[in-house]
Amino acid sequence: MPQRTIMIVGLGNMGGHVLDMMLRRPDSPRIIVAGRDATQLERRANLSVLAATHLGYEPNVDTAVLDVHDIDRTAETLARLRPDIILSTVSLQAWWVVTELPAPILDDLNQAEIGPWLPMQLTLIYKLMQAVRASGIDTRVANAALPDATHKILNSVGLAPTVGIGNVANAIPALRRAGAEVLGEPLSRVTVRLVAEHFATTRLPRKGHADGAPFHFSVYRDGTDVTDTLDVEQVLKTAASRYPRTGGKVGVMLTAASAVTVLDALMSEDEVLVHTPGPLSLIGGYPAWVSSTNVSLALPDSLSLEEAKRINAGGLVHEGIDEIGEDGSVRYGEKHMSVMKRTLGYECSTMRLEDTEAQAAEIAARYAELVRRVRAA
Repeated sequence: MPQRTIMIVGLGNMGGHVLDMMLRRPDSPRIIVAGRDATQLERRANLSVLAATHLGYEPNVDTAVLDVHDIDRTAETLARLRPDIILSTVSLQAWWVVTELPAPILDDLNQAEIGPWLPMQLTLIYKLMQAVRASGIDTRVANAALPDATHKILNSVGLAPTVGIGNVANAIPALRRAGAEVLGEPLSRVTVRLVAEHFATTRLPRKGHADGAPFHFSVYRDGTDVTDTLDVEQVLKTAASRYPRTGGKVGVMLTAASAVTVLDALMSEDEVLVHTPGPLSLIGGYPAWVSSTNVSLALPDSLSLEEAKRINAGGLVHEGIDEIGEDGSVRYGEKHMSVMKRTLGYECSTMRLEDTEAQAAEIAARYAELVRRVRAA
């Protein structure tokens, strides 16, 4: 099989972790890292290359200057480089940035959940997908920017990425290890399947429950569903008690690892079982079979597609998004938006896709003002 080319758009915290993981292996693909600052891009890429060389690998990495805001120039760059796969890690504000606020303010703002911050996640992936279409290339896109919601929105204009990374996938390692422990089996014999939206997946491995959000969880031994023979609550409690982990900026490493599993699947001629948010432009997270030519759901036999959709739509409500319309419009939850109004002075009940950049600019300005007030206090 010819060597495939992966382009990583955005070489910040997330992209850097993915690059490091992809290069420290004997069969790493050709990788192009793309971003706005040529000097910073070259230095960060070289850091990963030199570290991999230290460990005995011979990676193949190039760089490309690319500003996602400039759709036409980005399209030209994509048409020239023709990556087989694009991993987009770009957003206007990483989700973990707010965790640097003082605890009382953070505790208050956290009640808004991530839904009202959607424009910060949606704006750049919208621009990138416009550039992908304009480029005319045949490529597959894996997206890190709240794929549980953004893919459904972007599908309204035919611009949904292929799959997402992180979120549902991040819950799997702890749940799988806990399932193996409760079963008393080696990890190699145990797999799990989880259908859940981002809200639930951030809580299940940490708390052992989903704070009331719906989800569907199955445990398999040697490919056979054995969930009915298990105390599922015990599996969830074991995951939370045995595998607490560092979160925030450092915890992005886990999302990067999930990205690598998805990238590997997208390069594979054979279907690989992964967990991915936003496959097939659906809301929320699913187990899926992914290959270089296909993406299909891998739902447990006990769960219909319609029920899976209801589970994920229900999770999205807990996130602060009551509904995503077929036209891509977003209706926010009143309770969650009231937190944004109280803490930031920002309010929006319904947002159209074409308004996302303006809404992002307003959120950014109001957040910057909050940070200034905090520092001045």
